[in-house]
Amino acid sequence: MECTLQVKHEQYLNIDGAKVKIARVEKDWTISKLAEKSGVTRKTIGEIERGNKKRIRPSTIQQIAITLDKQVAYFCTRIEKRKEGVGLDEL
Repeated sequence: MECTLQVKHEQYLNIDGAKVKIARVEKDWTISKLAEKSGVTRKTIGEIERGNKKRIRPSTIQQIAITLDKQVAYFCTRIEKRKEGVGLDEL
């Protein structure tokens, strides 16, 4: 009998919160409006924009990026973009 164990690896991205804010303001949206449209909480968006949230799930930034009509890579810091195996083009 073969046993397998599936291990869930959480991956987090380093995001430039100022870019999130700029993209939001370009659309003339409040944090509340972005939260409503993206499904990401106001608290999380505010923390990202202020740089207080350091560990951001790819699914969270992907939802924000889709809502703001941007690529996920646009929001990543230069350090994160250089890491290999992150798969930013897949997000």
